[in-house]
Amino acid sequence: MEALVNNKLLPVLELLNYSINDAVNEFVFLKIHNKISEYKNEMSFYNKKLGKTFSEFEEYINGVDESENIDEYNDYLAWKFANDSLNYYKQHSVNL
Repeated sequence: MEALVNNKLLPVLELLNYSINDAVNEFVFLKIHNKISEYKNEMSFYNKKLGKTFSEFEEYINGVDESENIDEYNDYLAWKFANDSLNYYKQHSVNL
């Protein structure tokens, strides 16, 4: 793995007393937790905008023809993506 690391990075890792493996593990951990925070913020945005929980809005939108209100349906699709992504990253953060 050392061959894949930029030669300028090795002295910095040594200075920080990090192995390449430690640095990669921390990078992945931080990246996943950053994604979790990003999707939590997006979930909160739609919760405030629409005044419902995701489950409540999903139930509502499933009872409405999508062509009746395309803006609400687009909000639903974006919210669903954020919800699915949040669950995905949470599931994978457990394994770290």
